[in-house]
Amino acid sequence: MEPTVRFGLIGIYVVHAVLAFVLLIVLKRKMKAPDYGVAVAALSFGLFLPFVAEFAVFAVYRLAERFGRSGLIEDYDDYIDFKVVNYEQIRHEANSSAHLLPLTDAINSKDPAIRKHSILTHVNQSIDQQGKYLQMGLESKDSETVHYAAATMNILIDQYEQELKLAKREYDLGNPDTIQRLATIYKRMIHSELITEVMLKDKQTAWLEELLKVKTLYPPAPWIYEDLNEIYLTLQHPKEQLNILKEYVHHFPERIEAHLMLINFYYERERWNEVKAVMFMMQTQFSLEDVPYEYRLLFEEWSDTTSWKNEL
Repeated sequence: MEPTVRFGLIGIYVVHAVLAFVLLIVLKRKMKAPDYGVAVAALSFGLFLPFVAEFAVFAVYRLAERFGRSGLIEDYDDYIDFKVVNYEQIRHEANSSAHLLPLTDAINSKDPAIRKHSILTHVNQSIDQQGKYLQMGLESKDSETVHYAAATMNILIDQYEQELKLAKREYDLGNPDTIQRLATIYKRMIHSELITEVMLKDKQTAWLEELLKVKTLYPPAPWIYEDLNEIYLTLQHPKEQLNILKEYVHHFPERIEAHLMLINFYYERERWNEVKAVMFMMQTQFSLEDVPYEYRLLFEEWSDTTSWKNEL
């Protein structure tokens, strides 16, 4: 190669390197990070093929912008840009189940004193699923823990039976409070998980009968519809459950709980049109702030947020 040509090429590389360095300094202040990264890549390739590499990278970049990026890249961008819009829902769910793990660990603890304390103090309180936790105690390898669990279970079952006898003795069809008291005891017994399968079905039937009595004899009350919704859900009677929820909304349109229960029913069955219809009905009665946090994201995504009461 002629010396003149060689020096000419070296000169081009030197000039290119200087221009590239100056250009990078200038562009860093004016370009966004993703675009600046493309510029750095182009000028780096240019160290091997001055000017040609920059032009090629620029052309490919423009084509990519015009015809779109790959789905994989878009998904990745969505992933790294994702922002949790409903932290309150996470907090709500964490709070609602926070007691489960410590109690489970306490009953299964290697320390007999902790096991005894958890049974006598925590499980003996009025909490749901008492039977579940006491069963853990019954399955313990420690005989003392088994003894405390069995004794506590017998005491709790006896307490429920005594409450039930008293409620039946005071039962009066002319007094709705006595019907509610009896229905509530049946409900607590079912939630306790202390009773056998045979007793469970018997108590579910009895609970349903009392609810239907009070619904027939007395004016509508929210607790009646909410309990009927629960028992029909448990017994897997969707037709009756839907009718009850529609009645609940009809009699108590001002209660957001009624609408949310109806939305849950439709949502679990993927009846999206009905979900949106209930949301639309709610928009003139409630503000978006009235919607509980655990439902907020669904409402923001599926409804016209500018049409809510507080936005009118």
